[in-house]
Amino acid sequence: MMTLPPSKGSRILGSIANVIQDAFNHHVVPIARQLLENQLHVIEYDNGYTIEGRFPNMTKDDITIEYEAPYLMISAAKHNGHYYERSSRTFYLPNADDTQMNGSLEQGLFYLTIPKQAAVTNRLHEDE
Repeated sequence: MMTLPPSKGSRILGSIANVIQDAFNHHVVPIARQLLENQLHVIEYDNGYTIEGRFPNMTKDDITIEYEAPYLMISAAKHNGHYYERSSRTFYLPNADDTQMNGSLEQGLFYLTIPKQAAVTNRLHEDE
């Protein structure tokens, strides 16, 4: 087994560390930064929900919305060269009416409105 003198070994390890650091800073960090920018916020009103957020550099085809009562999942996926980016959030939205969803994505700004289902009340009628 060959051993390197400390000074030569330190230079090689330093070079390897620089390569790893450069790869991390130029590839991993930008992807992670963009995923963190996909922040979504839910606002609940008496008659429904509004979800708004940012999806920079995404198109409508990159975003998937799935509703399985009472959970809404919003996913975004983008393929950039050799990198695949994916982000998703799940929200608990009781009484959401998924048949009336309306959304838009313009210049990276995402809006989704979902009305609540009409309240169903059971009333007992007494015979007089």
